[in-house]
Amino acid sequence: MRKYTLALLAGSFLIGTAGVASAQDLATAVVPSKSELMVFTEKGSHALSPTAMATIRTAVNDARSARQVTLTGSPENVATVKSELVRQGVPANAIVARNDAGSPLPKAGDGLSDPSDRRVAITF
Repeated sequence: MRKYTLALLAGSFLIGTAGVASAQDLATAVVPSKSELMVFTEKGSHALSPTAMATIRTAVNDARSARQVTLTGSPENVATVKSELVRQGVPANAIVARNDAGSPLPKAGDGLSDPSDRRVAITF
């Protein structure tokens, strides 16, 4: 009787762990990998800083492996980032522009620039 109980316990353990491993593999296979970068325009204008340009170069490299690039932000800033992406080689038809400020960033203190209206999210 004891051997039967041990065999039953061991068998259920093996079956249970195989089911968990299969579920984890399935979850991993179904969830797409998304990447997001943030670009901020210069204060008082829609110009791109050297840091923003470096981020856009990274986005251009990431866009090569993505089918679609989504830009989210204010219309003027999205247009600036989109034109730079196109200038650096991303096909215009692969870029989707969403004119939305998105979720707000934490408020800046007195005398500091509030970047929430100057950002563009680049999502792959």
